[in-house]
Amino acid sequence: MSEGKEDFDVNQVFENLLFAEEQAQKSGYTDGYESGQNKLLKGYHLGYHRASLVAAQLGYYCGVIEQYLHSNKSANEKVISLANEILENIHHFPKHNDNTTDILKTLENIKFNEKLWDKCLPELLKSELDNVKTINDIWKENETVTQLNEFIKITKLLSLQACPMILDFKDIPEFLLNLDNDKWKFNEIKNEDTGFMSKKKLHEVEILGHVVGYIANSTGGLVIDAGAGKAYLSTYLAENYQLPVLAIDSSNLCHKAAVHRAEKMKKIGKQTSSLVKYVVTKIDDNTDYSTMVNIHFPNWNLKSNLILTGLHTCGSLAHSLMKVFLQNDDFKVICVVPCCYHLVNESFSKRINFSRNARMLAQQCIERTKEAKSLSPSLFYRALLQVLLHSMGLYNVRIGRGGPLCDFPTYAKWALLKIGIDSKKIPSTEILEELYQSHIHFKLKLNLFQILRIYISPVLEAAIILDRIIYLQNSKQCSKSVILRLFNPVLSPRQYAIVAIK
Repeated sequence: MSEGKEDFDVNQVFENLLFAEEQAQKSGYTDGYESGQNKLLKGYHLGYHRASLVAAQLGYYCGVIEQYLHSNKSANEKVISLANEILENIHHFPKHNDNTTDILKTLENIKFNEKLWDKCLPELLKSELDNVKTINDIWKENETVTQLNEFIKITKLLSLQACPMILDFKDIPEFLLNLDNDKWKFNEIKNEDTGFMSKKKLHEVEILGHVVGYIANSTGGLVIDAGAGKAYLSTYLAENYQLPVLAIDSSNLCHKAAVHRAEKMKKIGKQTSSLVKYVVTKIDDNTDYSTMVNIHFPNWNLKSNLILTGLHTCGSLAHSLMKVFLQNDDFKVICVVPCCYHLVNESFSKRINFSRNARMLAQQCIERTKEAKSLSPSLFYRALLQVLLHSMGLYNVRIGRGGPLCDFPTYAKWALLKIGIDSKKIPSTEILEELYQSHIHFKLKLNLFQILRIYISPVLEAAIILDRIIYLQNSKQCSKSVILRLFNPVLSPRQYAIVAIK
């Protein structure tokens, strides 16, 4: 490694690695901040000066408006209302620049260092964690670790586990009272006929397919599978429930894969081609599903009998489907399993606006982490890699996933070769191992903090899912609505379906 370089603080690396500050900051502030971090006084003053200008302007207008309201008691009512609204918005800005006051704040702009550890965690919880020897201890029920147990208890109470609106898959007859309970009996496929699906995909398709299949049969509906991908769900519904299905996807590549899979299914005796119609089109709030049904199922009599479904509808697709469901009178039922929360940048209520980092955290799975009882070494390896890259004068380098995790030297060499470093300039195994050993004492604290974050993930997911079900309820168009817990979360972490009936 280069000589004469100032030692880089691994805490700063943990900050960049774990939580990746949002990049959409004002260019002046960003330039000033980054330059200031490199001890360039000019850059520091650039960011400080511009921030000061903004603060001064806010203070000026705040004073002007307060003076106006004080001296104009008889002003126009609308003017006073608008002035108060502006004043309220100004007061939303923070009075100081401390972003490490609590653990949720750290999801948006986190600095993983001793200051963060001290300020972010309550004193008693921090004291308990300081005595934890291995991360396995954090999963155990331990009455002596009272603060940690209380923290875990609160996250459970704020998750969907404690929500009275949740129904388990087996309890859906309570929701659909007109369903024949005898027909609801569900048996997973035990033979080797998986329909070219992975174990995870088969688990998801069977369970969601059973729900949609019986709803469709009880209402006499045609199913629209939005974001169908390779049409696993579509063909399953056609084959096992003899349902007409319109499989729609915006990707031409997925469309071709779905058609190819249907041809393979046909060769093994699965005759589903006449019931499933494949369509490639953009899916958004304005998609005209009724016209597509008329084109591909000309004999179908539209009479408020369409069922809108989607297995792991990605990002904003779930939002679009719910909006269209309410706007189109031809839809009777919606049953969607959302995913990819990080790709949605708004909520229906406009009151919940998590950062991308928080939405990424909502996708973590506490059940999977508990099952594994460990964290991937990639977390620590990537942190150390940043230390190494900085020592070589390399910054803002993206590595990506897929590296070998057998040990740090092997991982580091793979990463350096991937970004084009000459093999002769790559440090030896001995030097890389020395780097690993010199920073190993940071690993436990890093992992403990990550586990605390993962405990918060179901709380964030609950807020996102509840925002969507409340949107449907507030429409006053749905006679019934519910959140269904469908899948084994260890196998399929995005386990919740949103179901509503007009």
